[in-house]
Amino acid sequence: MKPFVVLEPYLRRLSRGWTSVALRRISKLVEDVNRTGEAPLLSLTIAGLLTDRAEEVQPPSSEYLLKYGIVRSGNLVVNPMWLPGGAIGVSTTVGAVSPEYRIYQFRSGVEPRFIHHLVRSDPYIRQYRLLFRAETTFDRRVTKEDFGELPLILPPIAAQGAIADYLDIETVRIDALIAKKREMVKVLDKAFDSYRASEVLQGFNPVTGVGDIPEGWKVMSLGVLVELQRGHDLPSDVRREGPVPVVSSGGVSGWHDSAAARGPGVITGRYGTVGAVYYVEGDYWPLNTTLYVKSFRGCEPRWTFYLLATLPLDIDAAKSAVTGINRNVVGALRTPVPPPDIQREIAARLDAYSSLVTRTVALLKSQINLLTERRQALITAAVTGAIDIPEVAA
Repeated sequence: MKPFVVLEPYLRRLSRGWTSVALRRISKLVEDVNRTGEAPLLSLTIAGLLTDRAEEVQPPSSEYLLKYGIVRSGNLVVNPMWLPGGAIGVSTTVGAVSPEYRIYQFRSGVEPRFIHHLVRSDPYIRQYRLLFRAETTFDRRVTKEDFGELPLILPPIAAQGAIADYLDIETVRIDALIAKKREMVKVLDKAFDSYRASEVLQGFNPVTGVGDIPEGWKVMSLGVLVELQRGHDLPSDVRREGPVPVVSSGGVSGWHDSAAARGPGVITGRYGTVGAVYYVEGDYWPLNTTLYVKSFRGCEPRWTFYLLATLPLDIDAAKSAVTGINRNVVGALRTPVPPPDIQREIAARLDAYSSLVTRTVALLKSQINLLTERRQALITAAVTGAIDIPEVAA
């Protein structure tokens, strides 16, 4: 068996009664194909789950569909091109998968649920990355031969079941905590969006122009309120490293030694990330995939940033063959305009709220990362025998 440098330390300290066996010795490749073309189509995610792909925009041709492999519950499914990213897992369903995938059926004496956790543990994922190879970038994958020699750590069958039971419970519990924290992030983001809209629009509809506004405010079209300008070309081969941020539709994407616009700047994606809005303090270079505020015409820049972030700038994007925003269309949006001192007050309140949300979201994401690390460490410790688990004999 070839050396597997990442796995070697774990293989050298196996618990009593545990062993390691090459994958090819305890499994066989499944060669059943979708002969009738009627099996439900499945796709393997990097989370190791087989999901329904019936809603896929571009289904395979009828001829290619007949080459799809049939996967059954308990089969190990591998996408060799995405294996280092985690595209491996044991199926709990029946269906058809791409012929690019590999399907393995285990022989007796193996608990597939244990294998699912084992081959998705951190040491194995790191080992796949070392096995990833090809002559060309487009053909990179873990070869069938290398994968077949992969040493699988195997405790006695009863211990495999007990470990699988333990991990099934613990990973579900951790996953539930992660899901709750991710939902909290979404709730915070939505709450801020709602608060921003109430502060900026005051219930006014920028599309229909309907709604009451506070006394002393005016209603203006966006194109009259500020001057929006298309960004400027800056090919990568003429850029020179410097302190000036280069802003694309996705935000700051590089640096240059000269600016095309004075700061502070408010920029939105014209193509690509349509409607996303960015704020920069100093001078900058907005690329031609953006629209930027060339003149604020007396408006407070920070308030203008929140205004553009609130308006439906992507209102006309879907009508274009190439998804984008039309400057004339967004310029016609109607918006309530408070006096400059009120603009500053609104911007200050939104800055304070945004700062609180940003700190809270950062804390939640840090907790999510810790839980994710805890989950992976727990799996690795359990499948390698590094921790004692009830009902698992030493």
